[in-house]
Amino acid sequence: MSTEKISLTERTRGTNRIFILTNGKLETALNGNSKTEEITQDNWAKISEAAEKINLEGISKLESPSTKRYSDAAFASSITITKNGTDYQSSEFDAGNPPIELKNLYDEMKKVIETKKSK
Repeated sequence: MSTEKISLTERTRGTNRIFILTNGKLETALNGNSKTEEITQDNWAKISEAAEKINLEGISKLESPSTKRYSDAAFASSITITKNGTDYQSSEFDAGNPPIELKNLYDEMKKVIETKKSK
């Protein structure tokens, strides 16, 4: 089984950010404006390895440790992992505070996203 694509969606009133990671690239969409950048094989390996450790069948039932997104104090976020043509979407969580089961994957994704953002 191989991971084909992993996306992170972050939403709040007035802002919609989508980050899609695949082998070799990062697609970023901010309120409909898109750009594509290359990522290293090492980046993808770390991200897909973190995704492999997640129980995809239970990803939609994971509990968020906080609820700041309810009052727009944090982006409402979710992660979707596409594996063998099937999408597995997580429950919503506050940006920066994912369920413990998603923390490693979320942190690896954010490292790549932040590196690209700072360039």
